[in-house]
Amino acid sequence: MEILEEISQQCSEKKIIQLSHKLAKKCSFKSGADMENLCHLVYWLYVYGYDDLTLSCISLTHEVPFNQNYRIWTFIHNMWGLEIRILKERGRTDLAQKITESIDAHYLLPTKLEPTVTKRKAMEERRRERFTYETVSNREQIEATLAESDVKSANTWRFTALLSMIGNTETGLYPALNESKGQIEGTVQSYMEILRQS
Repeated sequence: MEILEEISQQCSEKKIIQLSHKLAKKCSFKSGADMENLCHLVYWLYVYGYDDLTLSCISLTHEVPFNQNYRIWTFIHNMWGLEIRILKERGRTDLAQKITESIDAHYLLPTKLEPTVTKRKAMEERRRERFTYETVSNREQIEATLAESDVKSANTWRFTALLSMIGNTETGLYPALNESKGQIEGTVQSYMEILRQS
């Protein structure tokens, strides 16, 4: 993929280079592991301020057909949440809203377990209510690993927290996250600053 060559030319950060090399060898949109790597790549690009490269990588997922396989789609939705954030920062709220509507529609599609729209909607509302500042920020895990002087693991927890703190919060689909937006944003900025220095 051309974008991966561009990343190799423009970026020198170790985490970005490692992930782009992995994806250059294999990037299947049907593989959960590959979509996890792509998701991690776009978030690291964002952490280091490469917004245009971030959007270019996310755009690779735009034509992937939705199949309710959340081993793949959790990562794609997290990428789309980051895309919403960047678009809002650039004043493209119209396009950001369309992406939010797509994510919402995906989650509300009936499944084998919830075969009607009504059942699916009720189940999805309950799922969304479980997302709170405490559950998405990984604070407990970070504090526990820091208590053991394990800074590397603490930073892994910080990074994975970004996927949910940005990926879910930016959609506006999670009531408790909407209420905690200010606190979440402060934590996002704090985590990104620590990760840039790690």
